[in-house]
Amino acid sequence: MQPLRLSALAAIVMVSSLAMSQEDDSYRVDVDLMQLTFSDMLTFGMVDGSGIPPDVVPQRRRNQSAKLYILGREAQSRGERGDAAKLYRMAAERDPSNAAAWEELGDLQFQIGRHHLAVDAWSKALLTDEHEQLLMKCGMLESELGLVDRAAEHLLRRRLLLDEALPVDQETVVQDVTLRRCLRRLGNVDLVRSLDLEIDSLLREMASRSICTPEAGKRWMQMVQDLFLGGDPGAARAASASRLLHGSLAGQYGPWIAANLKTRYILLDAVLGGDGRAAIDLLEHLEELGMLRGLPPDWRKQTTLATALYEAGVDYSSLGNQDAANQLLAEVLVHDPTHILARNNLGYAAIERGSITPAMVDMIDAALADARRTGAESLPQVLDTVAWLRYMQGHLVSDDHASGAIELLQEAIGLLEEPDPVIFDHLGDALWLAGRHEEAVDAWMESLRRLNDPAFKENMFRNLDMLQGMIWQFPVVESSELYDREYGGLLRRLVEKLTAVEQGGTPPVAERILFIR
Repeated sequence: MQPLRLSALAAIVMVSSLAMSQEDDSYRVDVDLMQLTFSDMLTFGMVDGSGIPPDVVPQRRRNQSAKLYILGREAQSRGERGDAAKLYRMAAERDPSNAAAWEELGDLQFQIGRHHLAVDAWSKALLTDEHEQLLMKCGMLESELGLVDRAAEHLLRRRLLLDEALPVDQETVVQDVTLRRCLRRLGNVDLVRSLDLEIDSLLREMASRSICTPEAGKRWMQMVQDLFLGGDPGAARAASASRLLHGSLAGQYGPWIAANLKTRYILLDAVLGGDGRAAIDLLEHLEELGMLRGLPPDWRKQTTLATALYEAGVDYSSLGNQDAANQLLAEVLVHDPTHILARNNLGYAAIERGSITPAMVDMIDAALADARRTGAESLPQVLDTVAWLRYMQGHLVSDDHASGAIELLQEAIGLLEEPDPVIFDHLGDALWLAGRHEEAVDAWMESLRRLNDPAFKENMFRNLDMLQGMIWQFPVVESSELYDREYGGLLRRLVEKLTAVEQGGTPPVAERILFIR
């Protein structure tokens, strides 16, 4: 089975055995393919090419333009951006070939948020002076503005300009990723495939040369963030994996880099809909290296594979990828069959999915027994899961054989200083089916009261902001999205149930499920 699992991780980092036969081989896009692509784009009117350079103006006007440009620089140094912009514009009008004036004007327009005017000014500068940094910033901003044809043109021109001296650095990776995204939208399949291979090769080369210093680690993490914020979480995920798989993690700060990039990989894989198998491979790889760490704040402490798998499973679940979370939780039990929360969470997910088997029932019951025996902090959470199982079994009231859903939920509430609104919702459903309608309404009202309490919402948002900013140290979604995923559906269900009761109808309590035998 191991080769299959390795192939899952290889797919994420875009390895091509056809293109690279050895670990240290490098791949670069064929220049003829780039030139052919550019020619095709010109032929079909997708780009304008380099354009027609402006006419040469008399020397007197060039001198006037140069003087106005200098005055603009002086005004800018004094912080007088409005005057500087006027002077740069006047300089460019006197001499349209004054590339420096156009570029400075574009820079100022960018700083004040006039991005379309910025790329227009930079494009005029490029008619006279085609240098790689200007092509880069023009193409990158055009991509952000959705001007994919113009962005593809400028980034492809930069790529052709640098062909023989293409730097192996983060800027080149960001350029290639942005160019690939633009070309994909324009439908250029061949060059996109070649860029896939080049990006992978660049990441491998950079990782193999990387050093384990705080500065180098921060630069790599910044690249991951830039790729993510630039709209390509897949490239950000590949960059995280490549550094961990192909770079050194030796030295004092290797574990810090490992903890941070491992967490970024997991979060990105979760939002991309990964199935969790490649994440398992990555965690096993880090364990073999002795570099397996928990979440970033705990980077100095080694952790067990089961703990790391569980934390990853919780992260996948938090980001709405429950299928992958289940894969990771199941893997936890391979390494630690006694893990209480892995059994609990896997069981609760099965209940919600409606696929409960006798084995699942036994697993959930065993988790509760172990939580009671060990006095686990997670006991209230496990009680809620077992109670919800009893609800689905129709076992609402305790009898001589076992505790019923109502008693278990009341026990969970009694153990918590601030019970979660979900537990009160579960209690309300159980009470309603047991015929205790007034108590059910009271439980639902308590759940709704907590959700509508500004202090509750403020505290939850603070916790979610802390989760992303201080624990994950890599925000991937808005905290409001995490909150809505956790409580949005609950709020809607509570309103529906209480409205039905108020109107004299039957509230839509949770439907019991059929058990698989």
